[in-house]
Formats: sequence, C-alpha cells, structure tokens
Amino acid sequence: MSSNVLTAQTAPRRPARLWPIAMLPVSGIVAWAVNTGGEAIRWLLLGGVTWALAIPMLVSLEAGLVGMMLFEPLRGLLRRAQYLLVPYTQSDPIHIVTPVITIMGFALLLQRRRLLVFVETRLAKLVSLLGLIYFLQIFNPLQGGLAVGLSGALFILVPVAWFYFGQAIKPEFMPTALRLMAVIGVIASLYGLYHLAYGFPSFEQYWLDNTDAYQSISLGHIKRALATFSSAEEWGRYLEVGALAAFGFGATAANYRKRTAWFLCGAALIGMLLLTGQRTAMFGLVLGLIVLFAIGARSGRGAAARVLLILAPVLLIALLGKAPDNDDMLSHGDDERFQAVLSHSTRGAMRPTDEGSLQERFNIWSELATETIPHNPLGMGLGATSLAVKRFENGEELPPIDSYFISSVITAGLPAALLFMWILLRATFVSFRACRRADAGSADQKIWRVVTGIMSALILNSLFGNTFTLYSVAPIAWLLVGWIGAREMQTVGVALPGHPSFEEAA
Repeated sequence: MSSNVLTAQTAPRRPARLWPIAMLPVSGIVAWAVNTGGEAIRWLLLGGVTWALAIPMLVSLEAGLVGMMLFEPLRGLLRRAQYLLVPYTQSDPIHIVTPVITIMGFALLLQRRRLLVFVETRLAKLVSLLGLIYFLQIFNPLQGGLAVGLSGALFILVPVAWFYFGQAIKPEFMPTALRLMAVIGVIASLYGLYHLAYGFPSFEQYWLDNTDAYQSISLGHIKRALATFSSAEEWGRYLEVGALAAFGFGATAANYRKRTAWFLCGAALIGMLLLTGQRTAMFGLVLGLIVLFAIGARSGRGAAARVLLILAPVLLIALLGKAPDNDDMLSHGDDERFQAVLSHSTRGAMRPTDEGSLQERFNIWSELATETIPHNPLGMGLGATSLAVKRFENGEELPPIDSYFISSVITAGLPAALLFMWILLRATFVSFRACRRADAGSADQKIWRVVTGIMSALILNSLFGNTFTLYSVAPIAWLLVGWIGAREMQTVGVALPGHPSFEEAA
C-alpha cells in the first residue's frame, strides 16, 4: 500500500509536463515586447494584469471580486507607474481591465442563472430597468458618436453589474468585503502620507505634467495627495466607507480587544480622510456615524442622546472655532502640504456655506436646471458628461457637476435619476427595517447597522459628489445594494440560490 502511495506522489502530473510548452510562447512574447518597447510593453502589462484577475473569477465569484477589490485601489498608482516604461497616452487602456473581468463574471452568472438574475429580487426589477435605460443611452445621438456612449458605459453601466454579483455572493462575504476595505484604506493611505511629506515621484510628476483631466488637483500652491488612487475624491470616498465599516464593526465587536482594534483603525482612517481635503466625504462620514450609532439604541431617547453626543463636539468647534480664510490656505508653500490641506478641510467643514467652490457648484447646477436639462429632459447620452465628448468628438464639455444625481439627469434623463435615488432610498429603508427587526446583539443586527450607516452616506454622496462613477467605490456600492436585495427576499420567505440566512452562515 505504501509503495502505491509513493508511486502516486512521485508520478509527474500532466500540467507539470505541459508547463515548459506553455512557457515557451509566453517567454517569446515577453522578449518581443521588451525589444519592441512602447505600446507592446503597455499591452503586455495589461494582458498580464487581466489574466491575473480572470483566474480568480474562474475559481469562484467571491475570489474574483476579491481580486478586483485588491486591484481597484491600486489602479491609479499602476496607471502612473507604467510611465516608467512607456510614454504618456490620453486614452489609457488600463481602464478597461476591470470592465473586462466584470463582463466575464456577469456572463458566467448569466450562464448559471439565466435571465432570472434580472428579476430575482424586488430591487433587481428596479435596477434592471435602470440598467436598460443606461444601455439605451449609449446610443443617444445627442452626445456624439458611439465611442462617447461606450466611454460613459465603462464608468456608469458596468459597475451596475456588481448589483447582480451582490445577489449571488454568499451572505458572509459582504462583511468580509467591508473589513477588507477598511484594511486596504489604511495601507493605501500610507502612500498618501508620502505624497504630502515628499511630493510626487518623477513618474507621477510626469503624469501630472501631461494630463489635462484633473484640474482640481491644485489646492492653492500645492497639489493634492492621491495615495494609490486615481483622484483625491476617490481616496476620500474609499476612506469614508472604510471608516464607517471600521467603527461599525468596533461598535458591535464581541470583546474589548477587537473593539479597540477596530476603533483605532477607524480613527486612523478619519485622520487620513482629513488629509484628502474632501469635505463631502467628511459630511457623509458624520451622517453615516450618526445613523450607525443611533440605530443601535433601544429607545428614541437613547437614539437622540447618541446623536447629540456625536454632534456636540462638531457644533462646538463650528461655533467657537475660527475657520481659516482663503489667504491662509494660499500662504502655505510646497513644503507645507499638511498645513495647506488641513486648512482647506477645516475651512470647508466649519464654514461650508462660505466656500467659494460650493457657491460655484450651486451656480452651475442652477444654470443646468434652467437651460440644459429643460431642453433634454430624457437625457443626452451616457457619456455626455465625460471627457470622451472632448477627446472623441472635439466638442465642448460641460462644467464640473460634482453631483451624480444631476449628472444622471443630464446623461439618462430625469426619470432615470429619480429611479436611481428611489433604489438607494428603498435599499436604505430595507436595511433600517431589517436592523430594527433583528434580535438584539445578533449577527444580523450587527451587519445591518453597518450597512444602514453606509447607505445613508451613499445617498448624501450621490447628491454632492460622483461616488457612483469612482473606480474603487461604485462597484462596492452596487454590490452592497444587491446584497441588501437578496437579504430582503429572505425576510419574506424566498430562498435564493446560495443564500442561507446570515445566522446560519455565521
């Protein structure tokens, strides 16, 4: 018997025999790309990243999602790092990597569950209708050519596929994903501290000198830190969701050690958030924390006390503190990046209505509401607000909108924008109701508290900000909504494939 086992262990496997055969063409391609340089290296690198993300998706849906969740926060850094080897290009193909894997995963999901995925839950019917509107808007001639519509689809329609992933994942995966965001947020932010302390490395400075797509990176006399993300806004939103998750898991932790660890993680994320200079993310965080802690109270009086406890220091600072003026922010030079960003954040948080950027935003929204939207109430096309209008059609791009809701009105029409907000509101209501109905201290109640806080912040960020077009945040937001939709069906006695109750999974 032992000799048989030994023979089985030492016998070479067929994949091992084929390995040299597979490596020969791969080695040849690598050598050709290195000798050719330029675009050959760029596509070789992108091909390698794509295959690295595709393999986990073939293993399981959850593994594929983890792979993309690890890639997305690094997309900005990898995009800039490629300029160590290749020249600058405006149409950076790195942006198609995640959409390709998302479409592949969605195709596998359709193969397994057929068209049922589009009507599997109550929220799925609404999201599928919204997705259909988005799809039709790709071909809207008002935006220009088809290339413009497809460009808009990459940032708006493709992330919607993550909603259907949220219906299909195991219930315990969503808490894992939120914990992963909190940890990644801390790690990725360390590179943001490097930006503030030492500035941008040469390859990132090369990108800054060539890009025309990020005018808001300037903050007085300095440049905003980006960490590993594509923009400071994306960094801020990612930290916002991660901080809410960290404080939520800390507030519901079973023992003192875990609670302390999660609270320290949340505090670190808040500190990093202040250095992003993203005021909308800060207000979203405050709203999310209020909902998170208030919903855990056993009575209305307890909820009010918790809200006052959170708002008290904020109000005291706003009333008694002195907000820095614009001259103070402009007085900081390139060697005072920390002071400049903190001045910007403090000023916007303490006196938000006095901010010139906020007034400018209101002026833009007013102009759009009175001139642009009335002429195109059914939308101008999915890419109408993107840079693709300028790059593919040489047209005049719209001013910065900084509101996903208003942007949706312009691109997909007022009915689609209202449908989108209704989906978020309904998902938030479902989360709140599920939390209140869950047994006190149960695993269900703990995760529903976190989810309700995050959903509340997402609603605010959709009115003030572009959360649902941010590379690393939009997919997670849709994943969360899909997960909520699947859990809602369980409360009415409908069991979805692969979805036991969370208590059973835990």
